[in-house]
Amino acid sequence: MTATAQQAVEIFERLNEQEQDFALTILKQLSEAHENDRKGKNDAYLAKIRRGIRQCAEGRGIVRDIVEAEDDE
Repeated sequence: MTATAQQAVEIFERLNEQEQDFALTILKQLSEAHENDRKGKNDAYLAKIRRGIRQCAEGRGIVRDIVEAEDDE
């Protein structure tokens, strides 16, 4: 465990039950938002690949069209 993670655990352990529940709720919401964002990006990337495959199948594209992606994808 990193020093930062250990420090976070120590701080969390000092909170009362209500504060811990609140912190866990916030962390869960952040995690869900991150997962939804990741899924959205994956869905968009898969749609881009499908469009490229369809274009190639129709003779309107070249193979590299189906694998181009942004650096962060």
